[in-house]
Amino acid sequence: MVFDELCVLAFRGILTAGLLSLGACSGAPKYQLNDGAVYPYGPDNAIVHRLSRLQADGDGMVRGAVVFIEFRDVDGETCRGIGDVEVALLAPGREPQAKRLNLDSPIENIALWNRAVRMYEVKFQIDPPLKNSSSTAARANLKWTCGKRPAVTDSVRLDALPAQ
Repeated sequence: MVFDELCVLAFRGILTAGLLSLGACSGAPKYQLNDGAVYPYGPDNAIVHRLSRLQADGDGMVRGAVVFIEFRDVDGETCRGIGDVEVALLAPGREPQAKRLNLDSPIENIALWNRAVRMYEVKFQIDPPLKNSSSTAARANLKWTCGKRPAVTDSVRLDALPAQ
């Protein structure tokens, strides 16, 4: 009787291990960081989120921009990112600005993470400022690279809220 129960438990363990190994090969991305840590279920896509905006002051001048980067896993759920991210701000009449982020660095990853919106927040200054009008717009370009997978890119138009 005890031997039969042990056989059933062993069979269940082998079956579970087999199913888990099949799931690991299902195409979910696998990431390995510099320290050797492996993430079998990590970010699959990155976008510039629609919360990204030019920031206008009460005096009608645009002095900055905030860009929110959202990572999603293979199920479309928001998650934290890893890898290298380049965010560029292209404002009219201004030199392009680019920021490189290393999300493999725990310190940088934590510093950029905005818990309230569950995205990474990247801020830019625009100097000299732009006059806020209906035609004031900029672009935020994103390039995410992680391991040997192809780079993921996105580009979004940024507007400022109308002057009050």
